[in-house]
Amino acid sequence: MAYMTNAIKIARVKAIVGDASATDSVISALLDQASDAILDVLYPYDDVGELAVLPSKYNALQCELAARYYARMGANGEVVHNENGINRTWASPDDADLLRKVTPRAKAY
Repeated sequence: MAYMTNAIKIARVKAIVGDASATDSVISALLDQASDAILDVLYPYDDVGELAVLPSKYNALQCELAARYYARMGANGEVVHNENGINRTWASPDDADLLRKVTPRAKAY
């Protein structure tokens, strides 16, 4: 996938969640959180910190994770919820299903 600007990513997340009223700052923070999660899997043995740049091939995954984080807002870590006949259970609360798409990298010394 080609390079995506932050504005394009924000628009994409809003389209995924179907909420055009979501603020750019909230979506941007969720994109940062998603980037951190991906980088933690991508570089499991290195402390890359602020120097790491998310490879563009993970842009779509970043947007998908941010959309999932947005959908969970207000119900962080929820495993089961029943109210007025509505049942919620997070299928993968640790997002392992999405993060399996990331291939870890490591240096050989």
